[in-house]
This record gives sequence, C-alpha cells and structure tokens, in this order.
Amino acid sequence: MKRIFLAIAIGFSVLAVQSCNNDKNDKADNKKEISSGNVPEPVKTAFNAKYANAQDVKWEDAHEDNKQTYKAKFMIGDKKMKAEFTENGEFIKESSD
Repeated sequence: MKRIFLAIAIGFSVLAVQSCNNDKNDKADNKKEISSGNVPEPVKTAFNAKYANAQDVKWEDAHEDNKQTYKAKFMIGDKKMKAEFTENGEFIKESSD
C-alpha cells in the first residue's frame, strides 16, 4: 500500500512540474522579435523622446494579459536597457542589466 501511495505521489509531482514548465513556454511564445518598421509610430515617437541616445535597438511585440505591448532592448553607453510601451506609446516600465 505504501508503494502505491508513493507511486501516486511521484506521479502527481511529475505532472505538477511539467505543468509549470508549460506555463513558462507559453509566455515565451507570446513574444517575437520585429523590425522597427513594424513598430507603431506612437511607440517609436515615445521611445525616441525618452531614450534619444539609445543605440542597437531591437524590438519585440508581446501579448500579455490580452494587451499588445512593445518591448525595446537597447544600449545607452555601455548599459543594457529594456523599455516597454503600450501600442499607443504609453510608457509601462524600464529595466537595466
């Protein structure tokens, strides 16, 4: 009986871990790199106003919580930066590495 209970517990543990991994993969699939030509003008305008000295800008579009967002990865000097905007050009957040 103990062996059966142990086997069931291990089975549920494996399923729980696999479920967590699938959630991470689903979130990763919601992002894709895009060219700057595919970034809406309000987003580019807001980005350029806030980060005039940005270099090596790469864009991603993402769907999070049923909202379209645009994320820029870029350099300012020797600092790696990220910034996120709504499709209307509203600033959401920034981070640095």
